[in-house]
Amino acid sequence: MPIYPRLYDDVINQNYALGLRRLEVLTGYASSSFVHHLIYTYENIHLDVILGMAKQDNISIWDHNEYVNLCENTGRLRVRYYNGRPAIHSKIFVWRGENGDAERVYTGSANLSWHGFRDYQEILVNANSDEIRAAFPPCDDLVDCTSPDVFQYFTMGFQQSPQSSSIDAGAVNHIIGDRQFVTLPLVMVNQNREVHEKSGLNWGQRHGREPNQAYIPIPSAIHQQNPGFFPPRKHEFNLITDDGQSFVCVVAQDNNKALESSHDNSILGKYFRIRLGVPLGGKVQTTDLTQYGRDTVRIYKIDDETYYLDFSQRGYNS
Repeated sequence: MPIYPRLYDDVINQNYALGLRRLEVLTGYASSSFVHHLIYTYENIHLDVILGMAKQDNISIWDHNEYVNLCENTGRLRVRYYNGRPAIHSKIFVWRGENGDAERVYTGSANLSWHGFRDYQEILVNANSDEIRAAFPPCDDLVDCTSPDVFQYFTMGFQQSPQSSSIDAGAVNHIIGDRQFVTLPLVMVNQNREVHEKSGLNWGQRHGREPNQAYIPIPSAIHQQNPGFFPPRKHEFNLITDDGQSFVCVVAQDNNKALESSHDNSILGKYFRIRLGVPLGGKVQTTDLTQYGRDTVRIYKIDDETYYLDFSQRGYNS
């Protein structure tokens, strides 16, 4: 019986290793960072996800945007929101074989999220596929996340306006309050605060690399002074920025020294170049940060799957 802490390995990893590739999920809640993790960790997986609590509890707009992005760019994900009443709080995982037959079915307490499969003590038990099938809602009550009409049925959390996919950065900033934060340098702190030549924001500035590749350095002292602040290495999380952008990121590299955008680490590099006014593909110079007025970022922890990056020109240099 899959229980914490073996849930991920027993329900996800082992079934994929057995050759199963199609996973249908009915879940009350999900997180886009965990869905992103599954899609890019298991390169042949096909996910069909139904979010049963979408009408009652707003999905964050950054989660919605990431679902849309993954659906449109991978072709291996479908996400639908339940538009009926009462809300569905069930958690059901159905692995199907190539012929479409249900081969492994689980039900229990775990949502499709890092909380469900990593952070909380959850349980999933084997179930009868015929009986479980009746728990899935009719297709008429489901709205695809990619539907052009989705905002007519659902209001998203931190949405800038009812018909907009933009993030209300001010609303996100409002909830930061006194949450824990760390300050990360974008420069070499022991060398006159110069920008790194071929690492950090200039990680891609070397032969054979995509020139926009970048990461935010995490000094070892940050991990020592703030144990558990960041998720485990290579465990994806959402990073929301003070100007209303969002990225799925990971802590990576030796000694967990880097914060990168997941799957494509040039995404974060492009973001900083645009914000600093540096041409895409160009090298970030120390003078670019000087002119901008800041050479650090502040990272706030909203929860175990969501962080907030402040690179505003208010300051916070240290």
